[in-house]
Amino acid sequence: MTTFNLKKGYDLKLKGQPHKDIIEVSAPDIIKINPHDFKYIKPKLTVKVGTEVKVGTQLFFDKNYPDIKHNSPCSGVIDSIDYGAKRKILSINIKNDKEYVQENLEYLKKFFDLSSILNLSADSTKKIINEAGLWPTIRQRPFSKIADLSSKPKSIFISMKPTEPLSPDQIFILENDSVGFIEGFDAISNLTDGEINVIFDNDQDPSNLSSLEKVNIHFFNGPHPSGNTGIHIHHLDPISSKDDIVWYLTVQDVCNIGKLFVNEKINTTKVVSIGGPGCSDPKYLKLYNGTPISHINSEMELELSENHVIISGSVLSGKQITLDQSVKYYDQIISIIYKTNNREFLGWLLPGLDKFTLTNTFFSRLVGKSGNIENNQLNGSKRAIVPIGLWEKVLPMDILPNFLIRSILAADIEDMEKLGIYECDQEDFALCSLICQSKIEVSQIIDEGLDLMYEEG
Repeated sequence: MTTFNLKKGYDLKLKGQPHKDIIEVSAPDIIKINPHDFKYIKPKLTVKVGTEVKVGTQLFFDKNYPDIKHNSPCSGVIDSIDYGAKRKILSINIKNDKEYVQENLEYLKKFFDLSSILNLSADSTKKIINEAGLWPTIRQRPFSKIADLSSKPKSIFISMKPTEPLSPDQIFILENDSVGFIEGFDAISNLTDGEINVIFDNDQDPSNLSSLEKVNIHFFNGPHPSGNTGIHIHHLDPISSKDDIVWYLTVQDVCNIGKLFVNEKINTTKVVSIGGPGCSDPKYLKLYNGTPISHINSEMELELSENHVIISGSVLSGKQITLDQSVKYYDQIISIIYKTNNREFLGWLLPGLDKFTLTNTFFSRLVGKSGNIENNQLNGSKRAIVPIGLWEKVLPMDILPNFLIRSILAADIEDMEKLGIYECDQEDFALCSLICQSKIEVSQIIDEGLDLMYEEG
């Protein structure tokens, strides 16, 4: 066991923290699946309008990686397919029959002995997970993309302590439903010759994992982003090149893989937290993958309107969505804040008794109200990058963010590699964007840099 006490970072204070009370959301009439929730994917449909599907029926595949299956989370009929510009697939809409009719997985038993998970080979384990449509739950760094079926990672990471604002408590979720947890670890241990690194903080008890093979327990303490997988990888198993591969997944994904081996059933639900200043009833929700926000809004009586900003993910690194859209595949947070278009005249001259700041710019720093954010106001305009050391104060990585950002903007691939672009992900730089005095979208630039490196191969 190793312990890391990180000092750099910041815990953003938000109103509307979710209560630890899991409410089950009923199955919606329409399930909406967006293929572009997965990075770098080029989807090819295997269904059309009117096609009958079951839980586990393949909906599409990636042209670059056709062996990886993306399956339906419900049974029913393909109701419609929404397209955008250049025939980009925006959403596959499934009319849900709410009966959970699953594709037959019996053929797997002919090849594999599911009763002894640890005796399975890596290829056998991959086949079982992939056939059930659960392989996309496993992602790899660099690039935060779906893990390559043909590769073998040097290690696997699982975080038990996400620190993003409104993050659900993983231990509480496990206490509510831990079926498949140990079996999931047994399964993923077949996928690597390296270690499985599980991250806790000092307030959590890791004793139920201490006897498992290949599992290493680590403690990371400190403010956000100390719970981010990128920070853990940086300190425990750094990535030196594009071929230096590490995999990672969430606790709920581990349980879903384990449940496949325990009861041979594909789990298509997940627990998410919903909260924020604009949420009238913050809590935990258990919902079906692909549930539209409009269904949650009506069932939970949240009264969301055009005055709210709905974010799939955290307020730091999530994406804004509409009522008609569903929570993105990897997100476990629904953040709701207020929308505003107001601009304060000469706001920088005002004392700012309730302004967000991490510097001594406003009096709110003195009266203890500097951490409150309630709306999407930018509080300033974009300007040239002025390096005053703010980014470095919230980034617990041995990386020079100012020089890295400049190398990305200059498209200097050689310098980007030298400065550690392969270890980066936009979520790790989200705080840099939040506190940037120049209003630079640091995390977006990081994402663009990774896109450039991926395209260059």
